[in-house]
Amino acid sequence: MDESKTPPGFILDLAHLALTRNYFKFEESFFLQTQGTSMGSTFAPSLACLYVNNFERLVVLNNNNPYRDKIKLWKRYIDDVLLIWTGNKEEALAFAAWLNGANPFLTFTMNMGDNKLLFLDLLIYEHDGGLATEVYYKPTDCNNLLQYQSFHPRALRDNLRVGQFLRLRLNCSSVTDYRKHADKLTTKLHTKDYPPHLVSRARKRARNNNRDQLLQPRASKPDLEKIATIRVATVACAASHVDPPPSTLTSKPHGSRNRLRIVTVRT
Repeated sequence: MDESKTPPGFILDLAHLALTRNYFKFEESFFLQTQGTSMGSTFAPSLACLYVNNFERLVVLNNNNPYRDKIKLWKRYIDDVLLIWTGNKEEALAFAAWLNGANPFLTFTMNMGDNKLLFLDLLIYEHDGGLATEVYYKPTDCNNLLQYQSFHPRALRDNLRVGQFLRLRLNCSSVTDYRKHADKLTTKLHTKDYPPHLVSRARKRARNNNRDQLLQPRASKPDLEKIATIRVATVACAASHVDPPPSTLTSKPHGSRNRLRIVTVRT
């Protein structure tokens, strides 16, 4: 399917179906979701990114934002935001309160740090006048790596151990931090019965990778194969069967909770 030839109306029709025809069954009744989108659906991350991006453009990064001059850096991954703030703590708290009053469907929680901060799977900390990172594991983290004897393709198990070490190489700025976390990962893989020589080989392969090259963005390829067989006529036909059985409709709003991570910068 040629993406450039896909009519915009077709995409909008699909989005409308995903937003207005999500229903679920509870006990013996069917309910239609009237606001937001269903958690776990393929469309949900894209919708969240589009919605929050529009909020950022119109509110956060707009010149009418009374705190705009205090924002040195604003970076977001879906619903997690990393913010470098040049104001004081009181101004940061006031900014968070202002954000929470700007949109009834978005709620922001905030964590602040002066010289270190957690963001996604990273611990970001101040080092030699700049910022450095190492991998971060939540306190509830457990060893849920795939068992080596699991009946999965050999290639998947091979790629898993290499990928895990590469993740450490990517997330750890210093070789010392990489070795510390690589030791822990080695123990986890041994616990899951991965042969020691294969673990050692994967660890060495990751260590020999140039981290600067790993940090370079990769050109993404459009994933069109999944919709290559869809035709407008097929979707139009299917659309007539998506209405749920008569039921009580839910009208409870589904808000989105966003996490705001703030690094305060003293000027």
